[in-house]
Amino acid sequence: MKTLFSQTFVVFLALMCALLIIVAGIFLVGMRRSIQDWNIYRRHALQNLIVPHLQQAYRRDGTLTRGSVAEALSGILTNNQYVYVLDTDRQPVFLYYGGEDLLLEGGTAMEHVLQALEQSQEMMRAVLDGDRPIAFLRANTLGFLSDVANRRFVRSVGISVVSGMLVSLFLALLVAYLFSRYVSRQATLVGAGLQRLSRGERSVRFPQHSPRELQAIADSAGTLQQQLCEEARLRRQWAEDIAHDLRTPIAALKTQFEGLKDGYIRNTPQRMVALFSELLMLEGLVNDLRELNRMESPEMTLELETIDAARFAAGIGRTFNLFSERYRAGFSVTCSIERFEADERLLSRALDNVLRNAFEHVEHDGDVRLTIYGRDDEVVFEVSNSGHVDEEEIPRLFDRLYRGGNDRRSAGSGLGLAITKAIIELHAGSVTLFQRAARTCVQLQLPVTAGLSTLHRDRYVP
Repeated sequence: MKTLFSQTFVVFLALMCALLIIVAGIFLVGMRRSIQDWNIYRRHALQNLIVPHLQQAYRRDGTLTRGSVAEALSGILTNNQYVYVLDTDRQPVFLYYGGEDLLLEGGTAMEHVLQALEQSQEMMRAVLDGDRPIAFLRANTLGFLSDVANRRFVRSVGISVVSGMLVSLFLALLVAYLFSRYVSRQATLVGAGLQRLSRGERSVRFPQHSPRELQAIADSAGTLQQQLCEEARLRRQWAEDIAHDLRTPIAALKTQFEGLKDGYIRNTPQRMVALFSELLMLEGLVNDLRELNRMESPEMTLELETIDAARFAAGIGRTFNLFSERYRAGFSVTCSIERFEADERLLSRALDNVLRNAFEHVEHDGDVRLTIYGRDDEVVFEVSNSGHVDEEEIPRLFDRLYRGGNDRRSAGSGLGLAITKAIIELHAGSVTLFQRAARTCVQLQLPVTAGLSTLHRDRYVP
């Protein structure tokens, strides 16, 4: 099975080699084009140099002969040139190739040149004396590499290019190795972390400075680990909550039922009512535990809607009128905003828990107040009652199953405020509890996600 290192190494190396080949190809094409341009330039330059000497020899002798041409060109001919001069009848007058006078020496070389001239389609340059042609000329170098200096230049360039390609190839190998090793190492670390996570470890450290794609996987794995830890904590706390709050009432019920069975406790209507009340309390506890677990579940979602604040406040007022009468405590609702956005059912449940708790702990002849108002970028639901909470109890009042020392009439499960906190945190809000003078205040703060007006409305008193 191919490893990530080998695959990355091969792909990176192939890309680098392809790049080197492309660069080398571009260089060779450019070099060839430059040599062609050099040959064209040298051909025109040589012909432009020869033509005046031929014109001068013709004007001096009245005709062009091998001897007069050789004498006229003796100072400009070199061993890396060829010069062919034909008369107006296309007969050879002077044939010079690579330092040799072919007409003078004769032989097969001259025959090859004459045959090539007859078959060549390249036009020869006409040498004019005024407007009258006196000869035809073809002259050029024997090629770029025919010159010793040019051959040395090409050799030096070739050595430099090959050396550069070898160095580049070595660097490509080195970079491919280091890059592939780095990527594969980061992937190995992420993979090893995921394997440890799957085996149940919950303290895995994932790499923090990987390439973007691997870092995204590592961050997702870290988030998954946190969620797994949180779910494990919730499961443990769920079990502890059940064991903590069910043990005592179940033991009490068991004792009473055993007494009824054995006959040392009388079966009276009052006894049945008490036992039924205990069962109702257990049922309420189980329902609250289930509700809290649902609130803290990662799958829990909100059904947000825009709520008319006055209508919402009026509904709360009507509901808690009965509590006001039962506890003989005053109750008022003040609303100074027009609308807000929330899950109305869950928010009502949260406020219901807080208000019930406020009535259960209100002082004799005291009052409970609900104030809804806007502050900066949040909506605040403030519930206050005339009463006092010990400072050391405040941090624990929203914990599961905690009942404060001042709980004198509550038969609840101790989960109401914990459920309230979970609901507000689902809304990305916060809950605070504090003392203000002689009043205990609980503030439920929700972020503003819809248009909010702080225009004062008429105070609503149920």
